[in-house]
Parts: sequence; C-alpha cells; structure tokens
Amino acid sequence: MSKVWLSVVAATGLAAVCAAPYGAQAADTSITTKKLVVKDNANAAKRQLQVSSTDGTDPAAVHYADAGDPGTNGASVHAYSTTDDICVVLHPGANWKDTGSKWKYNDKVAKRSLQIGDGKLLVKIKSGVAFTLADDAPQDAVNVIVQTGTTTRYCMRCSAPSKDTVKIFTQAACADAPCDAEPSVCDPTVTTTTTTTTTLTPPAQVLLGALNATTGRFNYNATLGLTGSDAACSSNFPGSHTCTYAELQAAETSGDLLGLKSTPGNQTVTSFWAINSLEPDNLQCHTTIPWDYATAHTGHFGEKVSLDNGTGALGTLQVGQPDGAFCSGSSWVGCCH
Repeated sequence: MSKVWLSVVAATGLAAVCAAPYGAQAADTSITTKKLVVKDNANAAKRQLQVSSTDGTDPAAVHYADAGDPGTNGASVHAYSTTDDICVVLHPGANWKDTGSKWKYNDKVAKRSLQIGDGKLLVKIKSGVAFTLADDAPQDAVNVIVQTGTTTRYCMRCSAPSKDTVKIFTQAACADAPCDAEPSVCDPTVTTTTTTTTTLTPPAQVLLGALNATTGRFNYNATLGLTGSDAACSSNFPGSHTCTYAELQAAETSGDLLGLKSTPGNQTVTSFWAINSLEPDNLQCHTTIPWDYATAHTGHFGEKVSLDNGTGALGTLQVGQPDGAFCSGSSWVGCCH
C-alpha cells in the first residue's frame, strides 16, 4: 500500500501532518457521487484526482451551512482503496473565498480547487497526486472523504467503475453508500514539531498564451515568419516569444496547456506548429524566411504536434507529407517566457 501525505509548509522544522482534527471527530455523511476520476501517468505531474456530488436530498445532502468555515479551519481530501492511501490538505487562508452561498478554494499554483454549496461538492487535485494505478489495477472500489472546517465529513464511494485500468479509474452516478474503513486519519491539519520539512514546489509556468491559428506562412503583426510571431507574442503577452517544440514540452509538464485558448480569437487550441531550429528547412515550412511557406510543391513540409485540450497533453510529433497539408493547413503558435 502506498501511503502519502501532501502538504505545503514554510517554516523550517515544522511539518503539517494529517493528525487529529480541530476539535472532536465529525460524523461521516454518505452522499451520492456525480463522478469520480483518478488518472495515473508515468509523469507524476500529470496525475489527477477529481470527484463531485450534486446531492441535494435529505438527510444525506451537501449544505453550505455545514461547511464549517474552511477559510479559518482548512479542509482535507482523503482518497483511498485497498492499495492506495493519499491525504491532501487545503490549508486555511487567502485561497479560500466565502461568496455567501458557497465556499470556494482555488490554488492556481498547486492546481487544487474545491467548491461546496447547497447541493454541490466539487474537488479537483492536479498536482502531487500519488494515487497510482499502474501497479495496482484493478482498484475495484475507491473511497473519497472530504471534510471542510470542523464539521461534516462527506463520504463518496464508487465500486462499479466504467473504467478500471492502469491509466484511469472512473465511475459516474455512484449510489449513496458508506465508505470503507479508513486506513489512516486525514483531517484539517494541526502543526507538530518534527525533524523534516515537506514542501511541494509546483512547476514554473512556461507558456503565457497562444496566438490564433495560422498556416505555415506566418503573417502576424503584418510581418512574415518568426519575426512576426515574436512581435505578436510580445505585444499580447509581454516578455514572451514564439515557443519552440522543446518549450511546448516543458509547458505540458507545467500544466500550462490545459484548456488553452488563443488570443485574440478565443479559439480552442488543438495543435501547435513544432518549431525546431535543429531541423532542416524543408521540415520547417521554410524557404527564405523561417515559417513563411504555405504550400509544399517544392518539397518543403512542416512539423506539428496535436494537443488534447481537455487534458493538456501533447500528442506524437507529426511530419508533413508531400501533399503539402502541413504547410497549407493551420495550427496554433504558443508564446513562452
């Protein structure tokens, strides 16, 4: 069984641990699950945990009034099965916002969010997820217990997944059912003195945005080639330049490509031109100016890479064919630091 504690602390010699909660242990409330998804990946930065409920029925219901001031007391997310056990703590502080009808937690750096209001509970954890599937599939059943503040602990259990593989566990519409016994305790943390400090440092942002799709004949800011795309990147995203293929790969690791839209057209980005100065000109839509060629009848082709906009994952590098589609077709251009 892999057992992982996830927490961010700043003071040397102090580590936040999953221990006894603030005050007495709250009772569990079993609620229905709208959807539970655990995604595994060889790249640990791409692992995800998402769970949601829209349970508005009594007595097993989600209520804003029961949230228990997580802005002061924090929250915890405990996901576990017979083989895995992870505790994610969402600390009190500025990342919490009380709208009057729901509590919202959003940490853009660590890519973690939580919402709780009447009839709605939504959790997304997109960094530091150590719940592994590759060595433990099938999971059969996954439990998630969410506690906000010092009050109700909401239990969601899914035991009939539509997918239960080495890459993904997912189920929708899980019935109200008690969670399995917890293999460990996971609650809003207290601080205890230890000899080590555990710090989660998310990857730095690489990509600042994207320009609208173009053919292999770049003509941004009324200027051909990379000179024009560099100028357009700088004017739309100050301090940026045209992303190379290597920089796009780094942006993928940093999570910058998830849900990416272009500027100014707000287009959903689904592919990029793969710009690589180490490749020969005939694979870079290049005649006299880098990226200024729109057809391929002279044997000049392009390279591009697809993007799964919903997951932020790049596809396999594609090389143009003699029909010229990759120079005359359209793809997007990223703007990187």
